[in-house]
Amino acid sequence: MQIASMEKELISVIVPIYKVEKYLSKCVDSILNQTYENLEIILINDGSPDNCGKMIDEYLVKDNRIKTIHKKNGGLSDARNAGLDVCQGKYVTCIDSDDYIEPDYIHYLYDLLKENDAALSICTHRYVTEDGAVINKVYDNSKVIIMNQEEALYQLCNSSLFSSSAWAKLYRKSDFANVRYPIGRIFEDLPTTYKLFMKADKIVFGQRALYDYVFRQGAISRQQFNPRRIDAIEFAEQMCNVVVCKYPRLKKVASKRLFEEYAYVLRNMVLSKSEDTKLIKSLYKKLVNVRHEAYKQGLTFKMKCYWGMSVLGIYSLKLGIRVEGSIHKIWMRTRK
Repeated sequence: MQIASMEKELISVIVPIYKVEKYLSKCVDSILNQTYENLEIILINDGSPDNCGKMIDEYLVKDNRIKTIHKKNGGLSDARNAGLDVCQGKYVTCIDSDDYIEPDYIHYLYDLLKENDAALSICTHRYVTEDGAVINKVYDNSKVIIMNQEEALYQLCNSSLFSSSAWAKLYRKSDFANVRYPIGRIFEDLPTTYKLFMKADKIVFGQRALYDYVFRQGAISRQQFNPRRIDAIEFAEQMCNVVVCKYPRLKKVASKRLFEEYAYVLRNMVLSKSEDTKLIKSLYKKLVNVRHEAYKQGLTFKMKCYWGMSVLGIYSLKLGIRVEGSIHKIWMRTRK
C-alpha cells in the first residue's frame, strides 16, 4: 500500500557529474520523471571539462527542484560529499551520472522504507550496455526481505542480494552526520556503505530491478591495473575487521568477501600483464590465508575454480585466470 502523498517527506537526489556529456540528459530526465515528486535534485559539476556544466545550468531553469554546484575537480567522493553538505531532504539517494533509473525507483524505495519502519531500503539493478541491452540475468519480482543489522551485514559481505554500491539505496540523511566518502580514493563505496548499515537497526531489500547501471568504455572500475586498485583491498579488510569485531559469527562470510576481493585484484593484475610480482605474491599469500574459511561459504563457480587452482600454487592460479579471461572476452563479443 502506498503512503499518502501529503505525508511524503523531501528526498535529496545527489548526482556527481564529470565527463558524462553523452549520458547526462538520460540520467537527469529519468530523475525528473519520477512518480515520487517531492525531490531536491542536486547536480554537482565536478570540474567537468566538457559541456556538462552548461547542461546542468540549462536544467536549473527548467525545474525548480534542481540545485546546481560547480566546483573544482576533486573526484567522485568529493562531489558526493559536496552534495551531502548542502542537501535538505530527510532521506538521500545517490545516482551516478552515466546511469539512469526507472520511473518508480524513488517511490519504491520510499514505500519500502516507510511501510516496514526501516532505516535503509535497497532495490536491485540491471547491468545494461550503452544501447540499453540488458547484460545480467535479472530477478525482478515483488519479493521483500526485512533484515536486522547482523543479517544485513551478512548479505553485504556475501554480495549476493546487493553490493556495497552507493546507488540503489535510500538512506536517512541523519546517518551521514559523521560519515563521508573518502576523498581521492577509488572503490569509495566500500568504506562508507557498511558504516551506514551499522547505524541501522532494520534494513529492507526489495527485489525489483529499478536502477540501470550502464557499462561504458573508460569507467573507473574497469580501467587497466594501477596501484590505486589496492584501495579495494584496504577498504574490504577494514569493513570485514569492523563487522567481525561486532558480529564474530560473520567471520566465515567476511573471509569469503576477502577471498573474492583478493582474487578480483589478482585477476586484474594478471590480465593487464602487471609486472609487480611482489604485489602479486603478497595478494596470493593473503588469498591463501582466508581460503579455507572462504570455501565453506558457497563461492560462485568462477571463485570455486580460482579456489581450486590456488591450491596448486600461484602459477596454476595465474594460468587459470588467463584462460578464464580469454573465455570471458569471447563471451562479451557475443553480447554486442
